[in-house]
Amino acid sequence: MLRHASNELVVVLPKAGGAVGAVVVRSGGSDAVVLDKPYSAAHIKAAGKVQPLTYNADLVKKEFSAALTALPVRPKTFLLYFLEAKDEPTPESEREVARIFADIAGRPYPEISVIGHTDAVGTMQYNDQLSLQRAQRVREDLTHRGIPGKYIAIAGRGKREPVVRTAADAPEPMNRRVEIIVR
Repeated sequence: MLRHASNELVVVLPKAGGAVGAVVVRSGGSDAVVLDKPYSAAHIKAAGKVQPLTYNADLVKKEFSAALTALPVRPKTFLLYFLEAKDEPTPESEREVARIFADIAGRPYPEISVIGHTDAVGTMQYNDQLSLQRAQRVREDLTHRGIPGKYIAIAGRGKREPVVRTAADAPEPMNRRVEIIVR
């Protein structure tokens, strides 16, 4: 919430998927203006004077091009799935690696987190080791493709963070994954 500002402009920009949050704009004793739609805006002219406005994508690009150009590239998350009890990606995931590499290569100083996961089959110790092996395998694949290892952090979460909840020792292909978060 902005308070006691004058000659300020607040514009709500949508996320990549089109979703927006909400912002409440108030100045002095004025009524609150809720901005909860893409490109909704409020101009604070003076204390107590808030004027609701509506922008569109073209107007935002025109008026804020310098600020938008200075923004970092949005983070992306990729998922690779693995064969049961192995650190070998599924054939579909093998094909996904090229897309991940292209995204990383387009960033000047990428920060990459590679996080391995397993399903619930096996002991905690076994799954911790397997999840870390999966993360290491992805890291090695990326470094072989030319991404410097210093940009890649890895971790293994074992069976602690399933996407699909299952009974103990139940196999679940969606949980056998590596998350790659590129910033």
